Amino acid sequence: MKILLPVLMTAFLLVGCEKIEGQLNITKELSLKNSKGDMHLLNVGTYSADLKAKSNKKITLRLNNDADEKFEFKFEGNIPENGAFNVPSKVSGQPVDLSGSISTTVSNSDVREGSESCTYQVQETVCYPSGPYGQMSCHVQYRTVYGIQWVRFYDRMTVKNVHMSVKAANATVESADFHGNISSAERVILAQTGCR
Repeated sequence: MKILLPVLMTAFLLVGCEKIEGQLNITKELSLKNSKGDMHLLNVGTYSADLKAKSNKKITLRLNNDADEKFEFKFEGNIPENGAFNVPSKVSGQPVDLSGSISTTVSNSDVREGSESCTYQVQETVCYPSGPYGQMSCHVQYRTVYGIQWVRFYDRMTVKNVHMSVKAANATVESADFHGNISSAERVILAQTGCR
């Protein structure tokens, strides 16, 4: 039995960047610069929206309306995994100040073990007639074989909640707030045998 170092096998991958689904509740009209550089007036109302972290220093707010509007905000420093943040208008690149908090909780299941299906590749030499006098041509190809392997693992669940308040630059009254969350699960492999 071959024991491996702990390996993370992600069940739900966040490809490229996290997308946090939620709602944007606008209580006072505000203007934001969209991805085309045009100023766009957002009317009072509740919108289905999502936040995407394009990098550790930039997020995009997308409204799921007919126009599919996108608004980009820059951060100074990194976006926190846990804790509060404040981003003034001069940093965000938008005519608004942002503030809020991010809360990330991680929980692990009990350790489990058992057999599971797997696949591996086997090498085969394949020959076929290639000439008028019985000559043969051969080449190597790989075939996928299904097998079984023993594995010991636990599942790790991560839940991230985001609350963000939006105010017109230097204002004291909130114009909008965003609430959203994202969940992901990953399997942590503690040990496993080869596939056979």
